[in-house]
Amino acid sequence: MAGDMNLRKLLAISVLVVMLSACDLFSRTKPERYEIPTSSHTIQDLCDSTKQFFVTRAGTENLKISPGAGGKALTDEIGGGNGCAYEKADGSAWPYLGYVSLFRVTSGNTLSTPPATAENYPAKVRTVDGATVKVATEPLPKGGDHATTLLDVDLTATIDGWKGELHFRATEDQTTRDDKPTREGAQALVHMIRTLKG
Repeated sequence: MAGDMNLRKLLAISVLVVMLSACDLFSRTKPERYEIPTSSHTIQDLCDSTKQFFVTRAGTENLKISPGAGGKALTDEIGGGNGCAYEKADGSAWPYLGYVSLFRVTSGNTLSTPPATAENYPAKVRTVDGATVKVATEPLPKGGDHATTLLDVDLTATIDGWKGELHFRATEDQTTRDDKPTREGAQALVHMIRTLKG
């Protein structure tokens, strides 16, 4: 009789252990080493994060916004990275305004990031809210007018393993004498990375 009781207890405990493990009550709380954190924010969130910067630059709210990489929809998650391109939607001859991107950095490389357009441009560094932002501006071409010739400006920053880039066009006067677009762009970039990183 005592043997039956012990057998029943052992059977009950065995069933309980199997049920508990099936319920995954002892699941791991730390991610495995091979898991790369991603952003659950949408590409629309990414586009909206710097939209006001481009609205101000364009002087109009009428912008066409397109997701950047992989043909994803604006409602898709950023995941390991993506971007947004901005254009004037008024049919102007030069509609392109710029883009913003956010990519997860792993071992010094970003995932699926497009090459920077301004890699070989002269660069300076500025600090915005404790973050370092690299500012690379296309040199004025020979014969270009410093007040009217639009130059490529790339702002990049890496915060907590996420690399953000903001690309726009401005005149030399706007980037060296006034510097307002660069300051505003750097602030928008740092805010975007901190808000949307995974």
